[in-house]
Amino acid sequence: MALIDHLFNRLDGLYPNKWRASFANDHAIANWRTAWAEAFADEGISIDEVRAGLKACRRRDWPPSFAEFFKDCRPSADHQSALIEAIEQMARRESGSDRWSHPAIYWAAVKIGSYDLSRKSLKELDKEWRKAYSDQLAIGQWGDIPERLPALPAPGQTHSREVGKETIQAMLARLKSAADAHCKASDDGA
Repeated sequence: MALIDHLFNRLDGLYPNKWRASFANDHAIANWRTAWAEAFADEGISIDEVRAGLKACRRRDWPPSFAEFFKDCRPSADHQSALIEAIEQMARRESGSDRWSHPAIYWAAVKIGSYDLSRKSLKELDKEWRKAYSDQLAIGQWGDIPERLPALPAPGQTHSREVGKETIQAMLARLKSAADAHCKASDDGA
């Protein structure tokens, strides 16, 4: 019941005045808690799935029914929609503006990789995506979607500030030398 109490309080916080107004009295609240606790047990909904459902509530104007909340807890097995979301969100991840509807889609996208998601056609990705996404849905619990970290430079492309300054100075010296040689050749030919 602690999970149900926590969920009730979170929904009350997400929907001030709207959530509690749905309950006429304490008996109605007790009925809600019992019905949702039984449904969670029957459906085997995990804590991670409840987190995903709560996260989806942030985009809703009104509190969800159980059926709506359940759909938010477990993404649809609509592989095509999930694949399109994966392609779009992986592209947005480069700028840190990605927003995933469910962690299973993110982790399946990671399994495929952003390179393939950005370069292969939907038809080419279909079989691989179906497997990766189905495998993720079967897990039933997922780690949090991590913050995007800046990519490391390619091997051999890292330099200290001093090495960078030396490289720029050497390039400028070569340019000056080439320019001086060009000017001298022009003066000699005139």
